[in-house]
Amino acid sequence: MADYQGMTVERDGDTYRTRRESREALVLAGLDLGPRREPQLATTLAFFDHMLEMLGWYGDFVVDASYEVRTYRLTHVVTEDTGLAIGAAVSEAIRDRIADGVESSGFAWAVMDEASALAQVSFEGRSNSFITREGAGALENVEDMLSADLAAFFEGFAQGARCTVHLELRDGSRDPHHAWEAGFRAFGRALRAALTANPRRAGMTAGVKGTLD
Repeated sequence: MADYQGMTVERDGDTYRTRRESREALVLAGLDLGPRREPQLATTLAFFDHMLEMLGWYGDFVVDASYEVRTYRLTHVVTEDTGLAIGAAVSEAIRDRIADGVESSGFAWAVMDEASALAQVSFEGRSNSFITREGAGALENVEDMLSADLAAFFEGFAQGARCTVHLELRDGSRDPHHAWEAGFRAFGRALRAALTANPRRAGMTAGVKGTLD
């Protein structure tokens, strides 16, 4: 069991489970790298659940997440806390693979109809999140939430995983749903690339300092 910024991450075979408990909420999140199954998602935000489903679908893993409100249901807190928890789980999966060799970084393009997006991620022990939103991705509202809340997910993920995230939402001039879905699809593929085994990188990290701490 590992401790990440007040969160605990436990491994059970191919599954990493994070528990984050605060005065505001209880967040439970899982990263399952085993066989495909239906995800268990209940964050209180329908569109966010759908985006987490896409994250796992395109990453070839399963993302589970639940959010129990204890004070106020603030949507940016829901997404940021969930991002923290999922990020911690992914970070632990990367750490467990360093000895045998893992890419630790990745990038990917993805599309959803008229929308396209580019995602890049690098696990180096530094927390950074840079998001560029063009076209419909820059609109304030998307389904049952705000675009700013979705950006908060990536900010939380970068903090929880101590990684650098770049996300560019391009095109998508008609529908913010499509713009953000392209972004989550791309991010899932980038994470899949980062988790890919590479024996030639045994004992190495994405950064030359050689540690994620």
